[in-house]
Amino acid sequence: MTLPMKLIFSILIMLLSIGLQPKQKELKQAVEYGENSWVGYGGARGGGKSNAVDDLAIYFGFKYQTYSLIFRRYYNELLDNHINPIFKRYPFLRKYYNSSDKILYHPTLKVPIIRFGYAENEADIYKFQGPSYPLIFVDEATQSTEEMITFLKTSNRDPYGQLPSVAKIIETGNPGGVGHTYFKRIFIDKLYKDNETPDKYFIQAHVWDNVFWCLRELKLQNLTVNDYYHKWSEQQRIDFTLKYSDYAKNLAGLPDQLKMAYLWGDWNTFGGMFFKGFDVTTELIEPFEIPTAWALVGSLDPGFASPLSFGLTTKDYEGRIVRIATWYNIDKIPNNAAGIKIWLSSEESPIYPYLKGRMPNYTVAGRDAFSKLDKNALQSNEDTVEDYFNEKGIYLIPGNDGSGTRISNWWRWKSLIPDNYLIFKNFNTPLLEQITSVESDDKVVEDIRGRGNDESVEDHALDEQKLSIAALITPKEKKEPEIVARPFIRKQQSQFRKSKF
Repeated sequence: MTLPMKLIFSILIMLLSIGLQPKQKELKQAVEYGENSWVGYGGARGGGKSNAVDDLAIYFGFKYQTYSLIFRRYYNELLDNHINPIFKRYPFLRKYYNSSDKILYHPTLKVPIIRFGYAENEADIYKFQGPSYPLIFVDEATQSTEEMITFLKTSNRDPYGQLPSVAKIIETGNPGGVGHTYFKRIFIDKLYKDNETPDKYFIQAHVWDNVFWCLRELKLQNLTVNDYYHKWSEQQRIDFTLKYSDYAKNLAGLPDQLKMAYLWGDWNTFGGMFFKGFDVTTELIEPFEIPTAWALVGSLDPGFASPLSFGLTTKDYEGRIVRIATWYNIDKIPNNAAGIKIWLSSEESPIYPYLKGRMPNYTVAGRDAFSKLDKNALQSNEDTVEDYFNEKGIYLIPGNDGSGTRISNWWRWKSLIPDNYLIFKNFNTPLLEQITSVESDDKVVEDIRGRGNDESVEDHALDEQKLSIAALITPKEKKEPEIVARPFIRKQQSQFRKSKF
């Protein structure tokens, strides 16, 4: 006797819910009832991310008739990790799948419940404009760019109120990939830009969270899944998995960098490999008013066919370097002097409470700032970037960063980490993104990847910060004089050294 379709759905919903592992159940709870509209899930490889995405999309489609988007960067990944596995586990669903549109329909209501989508490049992402998806699952989100994900979020709406909570975009991922810096920034470091909201929830997953890798050995030892999850400590699960899982053994045998990322789910392994030891929890501090006795140095990477970065840096009496703020313009125009002057001096500027309109003692700049703009530049004339800044009372001097000093300048900066380099919170997002993502060059490990010649490496804030640090700690500078107000300044230093991000 054939069971009624409605009963089949009820049984399937129950089995989907029961079959979820503890971390996957936490993800389900966060999606179904949580109020965070961004949910991250991942870390190590083998944590059951793709299966969780598939089962939850089916669960919500059957229970609430939600229309979910399952997104991957490439179609073959979508086919191998989602479409085929779904029909292998639930073969009766295949006849409700439209292979041309890549849409799975509800068997009785005939409404779409899952769309399988991909976009190999950023231009392709705009084909997702139009439909509303109460749930968007971006699997392996670290392989997609920030622009792709932020555009997908514009289609993340629940116009009919089908979910018991807010619409959500769910991102899964492992460390590494083109989206690593963005994923790490919003879910791990929780560094948000002005237009971003802090409604982000993250679940760290490991290979030992997925009992699948140990099922065979559990059976051989007359142990159960219940033993594994509910009677053992996490350390017992780790030890058992590393000892008996071939998959875990393979991850443990990887080179150290890959092992830390793929086995232990360390988000700092790829990001920040050049600046080892940098830690936002201790080096990112609350802003405070800068004493007038401290030297204030500006630094400029002028940007022609690339973003312009202008930074403000100072040094306290103990020799600690403090990065105050970053002006970053991606419009790729050479003349940002007027905007920077307003940023420095206006009482409406967000940095005004900490500098009171004070201008830099001097500003060091890359050599491009002193070269005439050629006739092929975006603004064709015979002026230099220096000319524009001089007109606004911001006087540039050449930074010491030639071929013989570039690497020594990197080491001068790295030697300050972790105890003698601090960054103001809220005003330095571009610099922080670059510090936590840049890697060493394959051929010259003392330099960053690309050695300043790779357009795909975002290094403009790094380059100008390197110049100001070199200027602030050059051996030629005079020692700071003793100041009567020094005890008060020391009290300020004590306060901001204790602050945590």
